[in-house]
Amino acid sequence: MDTATGHHADPPAAPAPDWRGGVRPYEVGDPGRAAANVVPVPDPAGWDRRDTVLDGFVLLDGPKKPIAEVRAASVRGLSHRHYGRVRQDEYGFRRTDDGRYFVIGVADGVSSGPMSHKAAIYAARWATAKLAAALASTEPQGFPWGAFVRSVANRIERRGRELLGREDADLREVAGHLATTVLYAVVDLRPVDGAHTVHLLSIGDTSAWVLRDGKRWEPQAAVKNDGAELHSGSVHALPVPPPAEPVAVRTTVAPGEALAVVTDGVGDPLGHGTGAVGAFLADAWAVPPASALDFAAQVGFARKSFDDDRTAVAFWPVART
Repeated sequence: MDTATGHHADPPAAPAPDWRGGVRPYEVGDPGRAAANVVPVPDPAGWDRRDTVLDGFVLLDGPKKPIAEVRAASVRGLSHRHYGRVRQDEYGFRRTDDGRYFVIGVADGVSSGPMSHKAAIYAARWATAKLAAALASTEPQGFPWGAFVRSVANRIERRGRELLGREDADLREVAGHLATTVLYAVVDLRPVDGAHTVHLLSIGDTSAWVLRDGKRWEPQAAVKNDGAELHSGSVHALPVPPPAEPVAVRTTVAPGEALAVVTDGVGDPLGHGTGAVGAFLADAWAVPPASALDFAAQVGFARKSFDDDRTAVAFWPVART
Protein backbone atom coordinates (compact mmCIF):
# COMPACT_ATOMS: atom_id res chain seq x y z
CA MET A 1 0.00 0.00 0.00
CA ASP A 2 1.11 3.51 -0.82
CA THR A 3 1.26 5.06 2.67
CA ALA A 4 0.98 8.57 1.24
CA THR A 5 -2.29 7.98 -0.62
CA GLY A 6 -3.75 4.95 1.09
CA HIS A 7 -4.04 3.10 -2.26
CA HIS A 8 -2.61 -0.28 -3.12
CA ALA A 9 0.35 -0.02 -5.48
CA ASP A 10 0.06 -1.72 -8.88
CA PRO A 11 1.99 -5.02 -9.07
CA PRO A 12 5.19 -4.89 -11.11
CA ALA A 13 4.76 -5.64 -14.80
CA ALA A 14 5.53 -9.22 -15.78
CA PRO A 15 8.76 -9.52 -17.75
CA ALA A 16 8.36 -10.02 -21.50
CA PRO A 17 8.68 -13.68 -22.49
CA ASP A 18 12.02 -14.67 -23.93
CA TRP A 19 10.50 -16.20 -27.05
CA ARG A 20 8.67 -15.15 -30.21
CA GLY A 21 6.43 -16.92 -32.70
CA GLY A 22 3.02 -18.39 -33.19
CA VAL A 23 0.85 -20.16 -35.71
CA ARG A 24 -2.43 -18.85 -37.08
CA PRO A 25 -4.27 -20.58 -39.94
CA TYR A 26 -4.69 -18.57 -43.13
CA GLU A 27 -8.23 -17.79 -44.27
CA VAL A 28 -9.31 -16.36 -47.63
CA GLY A 29 -12.77 -14.79 -47.57
CA ASP A 30 -15.34 -17.03 -45.90
CA PRO A 31 -13.42 -20.03 -44.50
CA GLY A 32 -16.60 -22.07 -43.99
CA ARG A 33 -17.49 -23.97 -40.84
CA ALA A 34 -15.44 -27.06 -41.67
CA ALA A 35 -12.15 -25.21 -41.20
CA ALA A 36 -12.85 -24.79 -37.48
CA ASN A 37 -14.98 -27.89 -36.85
CA VAL A 38 -13.23 -30.76 -38.62
CA VAL A 39 -11.44 -33.09 -36.23
CA PRO A 40 -8.62 -34.83 -38.13
CA VAL A 41 -8.90 -38.63 -38.06
CA PRO A 42 -6.11 -40.97 -39.18
CA ASP A 43 -6.62 -43.59 -41.86
CA PRO A 44 -6.32 -47.00 -40.12
CA ALA A 45 -4.94 -48.44 -43.36
CA GLY A 46 -2.34 -45.69 -43.78
CA TRP A 47 -0.44 -45.11 -40.55
CA ASP A 48 2.79 -44.43 -42.44
CA ARG A 49 1.20 -41.84 -44.71
CA ARG A 50 1.90 -38.36 -43.33
CA ASP A 51 -0.85 -35.73 -43.02
CA THR A 52 1.48 -32.93 -44.11
CA VAL A 53 4.95 -32.89 -45.67
CA LEU A 54 7.07 -29.84 -46.50
CA ASP A 55 10.47 -28.73 -47.74
CA GLY A 56 12.41 -25.51 -48.20
CA PHE A 57 15.92 -24.99 -49.53
CA VAL A 58 18.24 -23.01 -51.81
CA LEU A 59 19.76 -24.31 -55.04
CA LEU A 60 23.41 -23.22 -55.33
CA ASP A 61 25.85 -22.71 -58.17
CA GLY A 62 28.79 -22.80 -55.80
CA PRO A 63 29.50 -21.46 -52.30
CA LYS A 64 27.30 -18.45 -51.57
CA LYS A 65 26.04 -18.40 -55.18
CA PRO A 66 22.28 -19.02 -54.98
CA ILE A 67 20.39 -19.89 -58.15
CA ALA A 68 16.89 -20.18 -56.74
CA GLU A 69 14.76 -20.64 -53.64
CA VAL A 70 12.42 -23.64 -53.51
CA ARG A 71 9.44 -24.30 -51.24
CA ALA A 72 7.19 -27.35 -51.30
CA ALA A 73 4.25 -28.62 -49.26
CA SER A 74 1.53 -31.25 -49.47
CA VAL A 75 -1.35 -30.91 -47.01
CA ARG A 76 -4.19 -33.35 -46.38
CA GLY A 77 -7.52 -31.74 -47.18
CA LEU A 78 -10.38 -31.19 -44.76
CA SER A 79 -12.50 -33.89 -46.40
CA HIS A 80 -9.83 -36.57 -46.01
CA ARG A 81 -9.12 -35.43 -42.46
CA HIS A 82 -12.79 -35.68 -41.57
CA TYR A 83 -13.41 -39.09 -43.14
CA GLY A 84 -10.08 -40.59 -42.08
CA ARG A 85 -8.55 -41.08 -45.53
CA VAL A 86 -4.92 -40.63 -46.44
CA ARG A 87 -3.52 -37.67 -48.34
CA GLN A 88 -3.61 -38.62 -52.03
CA ASP A 89 -1.37 -35.83 -53.35
CA GLU A 90 2.39 -36.22 -53.70
CA TYR A 91 5.40 -34.23 -54.92
CA GLY A 92 8.97 -35.04 -55.85
CA PHE A 93 12.02 -33.16 -57.10
CA ARG A 94 15.56 -33.85 -58.27
CA ARG A 95 18.52 -31.89 -59.54
CA THR A 96 20.28 -33.66 -62.37
CA ASP A 97 23.73 -35.05 -61.59
CA ASP A 98 25.41 -32.44 -63.77
CA GLY A 99 23.57 -29.65 -61.93
CA ARG A 100 21.99 -28.32 -65.12
CA TYR A 101 18.29 -29.00 -64.52
CA PHE A 102 15.87 -28.99 -61.61
CA VAL A 103 13.02 -31.44 -62.11
CA ILE A 104 9.65 -31.22 -60.33
CA GLY A 105 6.82 -33.74 -60.27
CA VAL A 106 3.45 -33.00 -58.66
CA ALA A 107 0.73 -35.67 -58.66
CA ASP A 108 -2.88 -35.84 -57.51
CA GLY A 109 -4.34 -39.27 -56.82
CA VAL A 110 -7.91 -39.63 -58.10
CA SER A 111 -10.17 -39.58 -55.05
CA SER A 112 -12.44 -42.43 -56.18
CA GLY A 113 -9.52 -44.87 -56.12
CA PRO A 114 -8.79 -46.13 -52.59
CA MET A 115 -5.11 -46.70 -53.45
CA SER A 116 -4.58 -43.68 -55.68
CA HIS A 117 -1.99 -42.20 -53.34
CA LYS A 118 0.27 -45.09 -54.35
CA ALA A 119 -0.10 -44.11 -58.01
CA ALA A 120 0.71 -40.51 -57.06
CA ILE A 121 3.87 -41.64 -55.25
CA TYR A 122 5.11 -43.45 -58.37
CA ALA A 123 4.22 -40.56 -60.67
CA ALA A 124 5.81 -37.89 -58.47
CA ARG A 125 8.81 -39.62 -56.93
CA TRP A 126 9.86 -42.60 -59.04
CA ALA A 127 9.11 -40.89 -62.34
CA THR A 128 10.82 -37.63 -61.37
CA ALA A 129 13.99 -39.55 -60.56
CA LYS A 130 13.68 -41.41 -63.88
CA LEU A 131 13.19 -38.13 -65.74
CA ALA A 132 16.20 -36.51 -64.08
CA ALA A 133 18.36 -39.49 -65.01
CA ALA A 134 17.14 -39.42 -68.62
CA LEU A 135 18.10 -35.75 -68.98
CA ALA A 136 21.74 -36.77 -68.72
CA SER A 137 21.56 -37.86 -72.36
CA THR A 138 18.58 -35.94 -73.79
CA GLU A 139 17.83 -32.23 -73.63
CA PRO A 140 14.30 -31.14 -72.62
CA GLN A 141 13.40 -29.72 -76.04
CA GLY A 142 14.00 -33.12 -77.66
CA PHE A 143 12.74 -35.28 -74.82
CA PRO A 144 10.47 -38.25 -75.81
CA TRP A 145 7.60 -37.27 -73.54
CA GLY A 146 5.17 -39.80 -75.00
CA ALA A 147 7.43 -42.78 -74.32
CA PHE A 148 8.22 -41.43 -70.87
CA VAL A 149 4.55 -41.03 -69.92
CA ARG A 150 3.76 -44.51 -71.20
CA SER A 151 6.57 -45.93 -69.06
CA VAL A 152 5.10 -44.23 -65.98
CA ALA A 153 1.62 -45.53 -66.86
CA ASN A 154 2.99 -49.06 -67.28
CA ARG A 155 4.78 -48.90 -63.94
CA ILE A 156 1.57 -47.81 -62.17
CA GLU A 157 -0.43 -50.51 -63.96
CA ARG A 158 2.02 -53.24 -62.92
CA ARG A 159 2.04 -52.00 -59.33
CA GLY A 160 -1.74 -51.93 -59.34
CA ARG A 161 -1.95 -55.59 -60.34
CA GLU A 162 0.49 -56.45 -57.55
CA LEU A 163 -1.59 -54.58 -54.97
CA LEU A 164 -4.81 -56.16 -56.18
CA GLY A 165 -3.15 -59.57 -56.22
CA ARG A 166 -4.50 -60.21 -59.69
CA GLU A 167 -2.21 -60.48 -62.67
CA ASP A 168 -5.25 -60.80 -64.94
CA ALA A 169 -6.78 -57.45 -63.87
CA ASP A 170 -7.33 -55.27 -66.92
CA LEU A 171 -6.26 -51.64 -67.22
CA ARG A 172 -9.67 -50.15 -66.42
CA GLU A 173 -9.98 -52.25 -63.28
CA VAL A 174 -6.54 -51.18 -62.11
CA ALA A 175 -7.34 -47.52 -62.85
CA GLY A 176 -10.48 -47.83 -60.74
CA HIS A 177 -8.33 -48.55 -57.71
CA LEU A 178 -5.30 -46.34 -58.28
CA ALA A 179 -5.00 -43.47 -60.72
CA THR A 180 -3.32 -40.09 -60.72
CA THR A 181 -2.87 -36.85 -62.60
CA VAL A 182 0.63 -35.42 -62.77
CA LEU A 183 2.64 -32.46 -64.02
CA TYR A 184 6.38 -32.45 -64.67
CA ALA A 185 8.51 -29.30 -64.81
CA VAL A 186 12.09 -29.19 -66.04
CA VAL A 187 13.81 -25.92 -65.11
CA ASP A 188 17.09 -25.02 -66.81
CA LEU A 189 19.28 -23.66 -64.02
CA ARG A 190 21.49 -21.82 -66.51
CA PRO A 191 19.63 -18.59 -67.25
CA VAL A 192 19.61 -16.95 -70.66
CA ASP A 193 19.35 -13.15 -70.50
CA GLY A 194 18.48 -13.57 -66.83
CA ALA A 195 15.51 -15.91 -67.37
CA HIS A 196 15.27 -19.67 -66.78
CA THR A 197 13.63 -21.79 -69.47
CA VAL A 198 11.00 -24.21 -68.17
CA HIS A 199 9.48 -27.20 -69.97
CA LEU A 200 6.11 -28.39 -68.62
CA LEU A 201 4.23 -31.62 -69.33
CA SER A 202 0.79 -32.16 -67.78
CA ILE A 203 -1.49 -35.20 -67.64
CA GLY A 204 -4.83 -34.21 -66.14
CA ASP A 205 -5.63 -31.10 -64.14
CA THR A 206 -2.46 -30.61 -62.13
CA SER A 207 -1.38 -27.15 -63.27
CA ALA A 208 1.57 -24.77 -63.50
CA TRP A 209 1.48 -21.00 -63.08
CA VAL A 210 4.00 -18.18 -63.33
CA LEU A 211 3.59 -15.19 -61.04
CA ARG A 212 4.59 -12.19 -63.17
CA ASP A 213 5.56 -8.85 -61.63
CA GLY A 214 4.77 -10.23 -58.18
CA LYS A 215 1.04 -9.81 -58.74
CA ARG A 216 -0.27 -11.38 -61.98
CA TRP A 217 -0.84 -15.12 -62.29
CA GLU A 218 -0.20 -16.52 -65.75
CA PRO A 219 -1.58 -20.06 -66.31
CA GLN A 220 0.60 -22.27 -68.47
CA ALA A 221 -2.36 -24.25 -69.86
CA ALA A 222 -6.08 -23.74 -70.32
CA VAL A 223 -7.79 -23.01 -67.00
CA LYS A 224 -9.91 -25.93 -65.81
CA ASN A 225 -13.59 -25.65 -66.85
CA ASP A 226 -12.89 -22.32 -68.53
CA GLY A 227 -16.04 -21.36 -70.43
CA ALA A 228 -17.96 -24.46 -69.34
CA GLU A 229 -21.58 -23.96 -68.28
CA LEU A 230 -21.31 -26.80 -65.78
CA HIS A 231 -18.32 -27.65 -63.63
CA SER A 232 -16.78 -31.01 -64.52
CA GLY A 233 -14.60 -33.01 -62.15
CA SER A 234 -13.62 -35.62 -64.73
CA VAL A 235 -9.94 -35.64 -65.71
CA HIS A 236 -7.56 -37.87 -67.59
CA ALA A 237 -5.36 -39.86 -65.25
CA LEU A 238 -2.61 -42.48 -65.43
CA PRO A 239 -2.29 -45.46 -65.77
CA VAL A 240 -4.60 -44.92 -68.74
CA PRO A 241 -2.27 -43.48 -71.42
CA PRO A 242 -3.35 -40.13 -72.90
CA PRO A 243 -5.32 -40.49 -76.17
CA ALA A 244 -2.91 -38.21 -78.05
CA GLU A 245 0.84 -37.76 -77.94
CA PRO A 246 1.55 -35.39 -75.02
CA VAL A 247 3.22 -32.10 -75.91
CA ALA A 248 5.32 -30.09 -73.48
CA VAL A 249 4.77 -26.36 -72.98
CA ARG A 250 7.74 -24.00 -72.84
CA THR A 251 7.87 -20.88 -70.69
CA THR A 252 10.35 -18.80 -68.70
CA VAL A 253 10.70 -17.60 -65.14
CA ALA A 254 13.02 -14.78 -64.09
CA PRO A 255 14.11 -13.08 -60.86
CA GLY A 256 11.14 -11.22 -59.39
CA GLU A 257 8.82 -13.98 -60.69
CA ALA A 258 7.83 -17.39 -59.37
CA LEU A 259 6.91 -20.74 -60.90
CA ALA A 260 4.25 -22.68 -58.97
CA VAL A 261 3.20 -26.26 -59.77
CA VAL A 262 -0.02 -27.14 -57.95
CA THR A 263 -2.69 -29.81 -57.67
CA ASP A 264 -6.32 -28.85 -58.21
CA GLY A 265 -6.74 -28.39 -54.45
CA VAL A 266 -4.90 -25.11 -55.06
CA GLY A 267 -5.68 -24.67 -58.76
CA ASP A 268 -9.47 -24.85 -58.43
CA PRO A 269 -9.82 -22.04 -55.86
CA LEU A 270 -7.13 -20.09 -57.74
CA GLY A 271 -9.42 -20.12 -60.80
CA HIS A 272 -8.09 -17.59 -63.32
CA GLY A 273 -5.80 -16.11 -60.69
CA THR A 274 -7.75 -12.86 -60.55
CA GLY A 275 -9.92 -13.44 -57.47
CA ALA A 276 -9.37 -13.41 -53.73
CA VAL A 277 -7.25 -16.57 -53.69
CA GLY A 278 -5.09 -15.25 -56.52
CA ALA A 279 -4.52 -12.00 -54.64
CA PHE A 280 -3.69 -13.86 -51.43
CA LEU A 281 -1.18 -16.21 -53.04
CA ALA A 282 0.37 -13.39 -55.08
CA ASP A 283 0.96 -11.41 -51.88
CA ALA A 284 2.21 -14.48 -50.01
CA TRP A 285 4.50 -15.71 -52.80
CA ALA A 286 5.77 -12.46 -54.33
CA VAL A 287 8.98 -13.41 -52.52
CA PRO A 288 9.86 -16.80 -51.00
CA PRO A 289 8.12 -17.32 -47.64
CA ALA A 290 10.51 -17.14 -44.72
CA SER A 291 10.22 -20.84 -44.00
CA ALA A 292 8.72 -24.06 -45.31
CA LEU A 293 6.31 -23.94 -42.36
CA ASP A 294 4.97 -20.59 -43.57
CA PHE A 295 4.61 -21.97 -47.09
CA ALA A 296 2.75 -25.08 -45.88
CA ALA A 297 0.36 -22.91 -43.85
CA GLN A 298 -0.33 -20.79 -46.94
CA VAL A 299 -0.93 -23.88 -49.09
CA GLY A 300 -3.41 -25.07 -46.46
CA PHE A 301 -5.47 -21.86 -46.43
CA ALA A 302 -9.14 -22.18 -45.50
CA ARG A 303 -11.85 -21.20 -47.98
CA LYS A 304 -15.46 -22.32 -48.01
CA SER A 305 -16.32 -25.22 -50.36
CA PHE A 306 -12.68 -26.15 -51.05
CA ASP A 307 -11.68 -29.16 -48.96
CA ASP A 308 -9.42 -31.21 -51.25
CA ASP A 309 -5.78 -32.12 -50.61
CA ARG A 310 -3.42 -29.25 -51.41
CA THR A 311 0.05 -29.50 -52.91
CA ALA A 312 2.40 -26.89 -54.34
CA VAL A 313 6.05 -26.72 -55.33
CA ALA A 314 7.33 -23.19 -56.01
CA PHE A 315 10.58 -21.96 -57.56
CA TRP A 316 11.93 -18.39 -57.20
CA PRO A 317 15.00 -17.50 -59.29
CA VAL A 318 17.63 -15.36 -57.58
CA ALA A 319 19.19 -12.47 -59.48
CA ARG A 320 22.85 -13.09 -60.36
CA THR A 321 25.31 -10.57 -58.97
